Amino acid sequence: METLLSIFSGNFYLRWQDLFDIVLLSFIFYRILLLIRGTRTIPMLMGFVLLLALYLVSLILNLEATQLLLDNLGQSLVLVLVVLFQTDIRNALAQIGVFTLFRESNQQKKDVVDSILQACLVMTQQRTGALIVFEQEVGLKNYSDRGTQLNATVSEPLLLSIFHPTSPLHDGAVIINKKGDLLAAQCILPVSMNSRLSSFLGTRHRAAIGLTEETDAAVLIVSEERKEISLSYRGQLIRGANEDIRKALLEVLSGNIPAAIQDKETKDAARKAATEAAVKITGTSDSTMTSESSEIPANSTQSPDIQTEKN
Repeated sequence: METLLSIFSGNFYLRWQDLFDIVLLSFIFYRILLLIRGTRTIPMLMGFVLLLALYLVSLILNLEATQLLLDNLGQSLVLVLVVLFQTDIRNALAQIGVFTLFRESNQQKKDVVDSILQACLVMTQQRTGALIVFEQEVGLKNYSDRGTQLNATVSEPLLLSIFHPTSPLHDGAVIINKKGDLLAAQCILPVSMNSRLSSFLGTRHRAAIGLTEETDAAVLIVSEERKEISLSYRGQLIRGANEDIRKALLEVLSGNIPAAIQDKETKDAARKAATEAAVKITGTSDSTMTSESSEIPANSTQSPDIQTEKN
């Protein structure tokens, strides 16, 4: 209250500790949002927000029975939160521990990537398709929870057995968390609706691109038809030699954007700006421009050059 009075009276003084406090709390809330994003926590929290709104309405309208009920609920709110979110709290604390103390070394990360890529190489020789998702900051529980839970250590034999055509788990994608554990198999990914994608791309590639358009995940795709390995990230598709795919994947897992993705996004942005300028010069109507722009998702910048690369 004194702080509010000092603000309105013009005597408010902002210390450097106050700025540090604001930045620290902003970072904490940001990390919490990243941890719960993509989980069932969000809709449950919305339910608590509605209960809080109902409590405020009961105070305003003096609804004594409703106030009594919500007051009793509020007294045991901490216990209710622990019971309802025990799994999410445990996972969040584990992720915080991994983030702060037990983050994998670069060599361990390389070993995991090399094991996965070796399995992918064998699958290309056997003409076996696969989708391997690498979880980043954005949680993927809404996808992994719908699949078959495994919680296993990643290894080449495990991946080969999962994606073998006779395996009951071969259909769908596997999701690997930031610690390198295989969370689940048979996971269904959202298919990209980008109309500018090449018509030669199948459902597997479109599903990989669709997930990377919506999240910051990286996805390895093994094509049994082309017998090649490709990487999808930020709605783009990287093809090339296996060593190039390995290098790009390690950059992504280290928190960097591969140079190939940056070049494509820069070219796409320049082409989009040139197209908009040409449309303005030729006097194209606003309705036509809206119709054309609606064909491309806002977070995907695929271009005709990239389509040719994907063919």
